[in-house]
Amino acid sequence: MATRTSLKVAAGIQPKGLRVGLVAVTAFFSAVSLSTGDVIQMVKVPQNATPVYVGVSGGIGSVSFTVGDGVSDSRYISVLSGSVGMGLTTINTPYVPYTYSTDDTLDIFVSVNSATTAAGAFNMIAIFSMDT
Repeated sequence: MATRTSLKVAAGIQPKGLRVGLVAVTAFFSAVSLSTGDVIQMVKVPQNATPVYVGVSGGIGSVSFTVGDGVSDSRYISVLSGSVGMGLTTINTPYVPYTYSTDDTLDIFVSVNSATTAAGAFNMIAIFSMDT
């Protein structure tokens, strides 16, 4: 089990945009090897942000995953089986707007269906509002 990060959550990186309004962020992560329990931190979410759209594509056939944050691992997308040709999947859980009280990240939580490790790539698109 490992925590991995996309370039969008590296130290010193913050989504660009005004502090009020909508901010769109895209991130890409290519994994050499993924194992059950791995967490991929994809996008930073600043304090007081409210995600209104989260979409993810990618993965491979033997990987199941959820999309959430540091509080709830399936806040936005419940269990999906990824595949090379997987199209964009957006929020598929009952959506209740959640405003972050502290900085956090949008994460992909990986569970591998087979006993072997798997490689793949993930793309994430997130749009969040900044009301304050």
